Amino acid sequence: MKKLAIGVLSAGALAVAGGLTTSYYIGGKIQEALEQTADVWSSEDGFTVRVLEYDRGLLSSRAQTLWSFASQEDVYDITVTHDILHGPWPMGKAAKVVSQFLLPEDSDPQLLEALRNRAALEWVTTANWSGGTAHTLFSPNFTASFADDSSLTWGGLQAEWTLSPKRTDTQGWVRMPVLRVKVEDGSRLDVEDTEITFDTRMPAGYSFWLGPTALKIGLLAAQNTEDDTQLKLQGLMLNTSNVLQDKLVQSGMEVQLQQLEMPSLHANDFALSMQFKNWDADWLNQLVVWLQAGSDAQALDWQSSLPALLAGKPELAISRLSMQSADGPVSFSARLAYTGTQPGAFNPGTDLEGQLRTALPLPTLVQLLEAKVRNDYLALLEQMNHALEAEELQAAVEDGVHKRLKTLLSQGVVLQQGDTVEAALEFAHGEFKLNNHPQTLPQLLSIGSGL
Repeated sequence: MKKLAIGVLSAGALAVAGGLTTSYYIGGKIQEALEQTADVWSSEDGFTVRVLEYDRGLLSSRAQTLWSFASQEDVYDITVTHDILHGPWPMGKAAKVVSQFLLPEDSDPQLLEALRNRAALEWVTTANWSGGTAHTLFSPNFTASFADDSSLTWGGLQAEWTLSPKRTDTQGWVRMPVLRVKVEDGSRLDVEDTEITFDTRMPAGYSFWLGPTALKIGLLAAQNTEDDTQLKLQGLMLNTSNVLQDKLVQSGMEVQLQQLEMPSLHANDFALSMQFKNWDADWLNQLVVWLQAGSDAQALDWQSSLPALLAGKPELAISRLSMQSADGPVSFSARLAYTGTQPGAFNPGTDLEGQLRTALPLPTLVQLLEAKVRNDYLALLEQMNHALEAEELQAAVEDGVHKRLKTLLSQGVVLQQGDTVEAALEFAHGEFKLNNHPQTLPQLLSIGSGL
């Protein structure tokens, strides 16, 4: 019995020792990963991450990093503390890291007071034994008013996401309820009800992501008191999706906007539907790698693989672009597709097919022409170092709009149906048609230069 008890105690001691050894080993791996991440995240554009200290223990460790944002005028440093629990087996996980982003002590006193000694951002990461990680991000809400009559209202931020062991699968969401910024001259920026969701993966051997993403913004409003301009977006929803089918990538984007207000445009019920069809996965991957690295050699690689892209019969289409203007509905659609049979001998004059269609209220076309004519007159007057009175300029603009609209209608560039004007341009087999009438390229260029 005594020998059995000694054996049990010995086995228990070995198990504890093994657990502590494993924990200490994991702590070392976390330290190594932290240092490697700091090197990877540091860039040449003024952003650096540096490990200031790492106090490694048996069951837990503590680290401190410095995140620096440098501009031509100044350097902004944020200290981040990391409390790391790595054994034995906390919460059934391999490790847990709590990172707190603390504002510098010389930050604006009103901002420090608004935070009330709270971290501006807290990032919690848990890692499982297979290498997968789960993350939560939290920023507290606060309101701060500053001595220069500017103010900041921050409704906080919350986020949750997971990463697979190989960092090729991620799923999660980000929410930002309110952001209000007012600067000293009275200009404002308001953002409300922002949410991002994603469920994406990176297929083996590729550098692009597949799956759906979504962005929602309840309100985005900007007002500039300097030139009294205002931009307002309300009820914005953006959805994207990428699918890989037989080495071809199919992508889509859907945009909906309840209200748009700009100095020159007020519209409701804006909608956009766009598709990218049959993109060769290898070509797209080389393009993504080139865009990320900016290497001329890689640029030549994806350019030389153009026949592979064309072999899949790629197509770009805006199947719907519409909105409700103050004068009535506006619609637009366009399509460009490769229809050739010899990708290695690509001839854009004969191997491409395209269509463009639009319909809009006549008053909207008049407004567009008026803006173009006014800009043309102002540029000409500046070139001649000459000025006109406001009444003279307005009369000249109205006369120019009348002449251009008469030309567009008489030449059949646009067709009038009541209070609506329409136009359709087609290109196939090397030939153009404008509203079903054949046109040469010089004729189209002449029409464009005359607008």
